[in-house]
Amino acid sequence: MEKPVVDQAEALRKRAASRRRRRILLYVAAVLAAFYSFWPVMVMGLEGYNIDLGVIIAGEAFKTTTLYIGGLPVNVKAIIPTAYYYLQDLGLEAYPRLVANTLIVAGLSIGLSLAVGIPVAYVLARIEVRGRSLISYLLLALRTMSQFVVIVPLYIAYSRLGLYDTFTGIALAEQLIILAVVVWMLRGFFSDIPRDIYEAATVFGKNEWQVFRRVVFPMVIPGVVVTTMFALVLLWNEFLIADTLTGVATRTAMVGVWEGMSINQLSFNALAWDSLNAAGFLAYIPAIVVVLLIRRYLARGFSLGAAR
Repeated sequence: MEKPVVDQAEALRKRAASRRRRRILLYVAAVLAAFYSFWPVMVMGLEGYNIDLGVIIAGEAFKTTTLYIGGLPVNVKAIIPTAYYYLQDLGLEAYPRLVANTLIVAGLSIGLSLAVGIPVAYVLARIEVRGRSLISYLLLALRTMSQFVVIVPLYIAYSRLGLYDTFTGIALAEQLIILAVVVWMLRGFFSDIPRDIYEAATVFGKNEWQVFRRVVFPMVIPGVVVTTMFALVLLWNEFLIADTLTGVATRTAMVGVWEGMSINQLSFNALAWDSLNAAGFLAYIPAIVVVLLIRRYLARGFSLGAAR
C-alpha cells in the first residue's frame, strides 16, 4: 500500500517542479520582452546625457581620444556624461515653446471633435436612426484612410485659403486623426449606461435633450476625460500633417524634435545625435505618462458599444 502513496507523492513533486520551471520561463520571457521594448527609450534617454551604450558594451567607456581645439590636441574620455543637451532643449525658445504650440493645437482640435463627437456618439448609442451602422463604419473608415491621400490637397488648399501655418488650420486637419476615435470611444461609454436609466428619465417627463443634459452626460464625464486624454496622445505623436501644414509659428513638439528644437527656416542646423536624443526623450515623457494614467479605461472605451 506504500508504493502507490510514494508514486503519488513523486508525481506531485514532478508536477510542482514543472510548474516552477514554466513560471520561471514565463518571468524570463516577460523580462526579456520588457527589456526589448524599453531598450530604444533607454538608449535615447542615456545618449541625451552623452552616454553611449555601445561604447560601454565595447569596453571603451574610459578610453581617451584626442580632439583638436583651436589647433591644439586635447585628450578627453570617450564618455563624459553631461546634462547640457537637456538644458539646451529646455530653453524657453525650444521645448517649452513647442509644447505650448502642441497644447494649443490639441485644445482646438479636441474641443472641436468633442463638440461634434459627443452628440453624434449619443445618437449612435441611444437613438434608432436609419443608417446608424453605416454612419458608424463610415467614421471608422475615415480613421483608416491614409494621411498621404489628403496631405497634398490639404497643403494646396491651405496655401490658397491662408490657413497654412495657423492653429485653426492644423486643428481642422487633425480631425482626420481624432474625430472617429472620439465618436467610437464615447459611443462605447454611452452604450454602457443601462437602458433602464434612459427609460426612467423618459417616464418622468424628460425630453431627449433633458435626458442627455441632466441624466446621461454627467454619467459619462469620466469617459469624456479619458477620451480627451487619448486624443491628446494621438495628437502629440502625430507628425505628417503637422510637418506639412505648420511653419515656424505653429510647429509642434514632434516636428520640433525632427527638425531641431530651436531651428528656424532661415538657418542651418547640423545634425547632433545627442541633442536629437535628448529632444526625443523629452517628447516621449508626456505621452507615456498620459497612457499610464488612462490605461485601465482604454479597453472600456474601445468596447465600441457592443452592449447594443
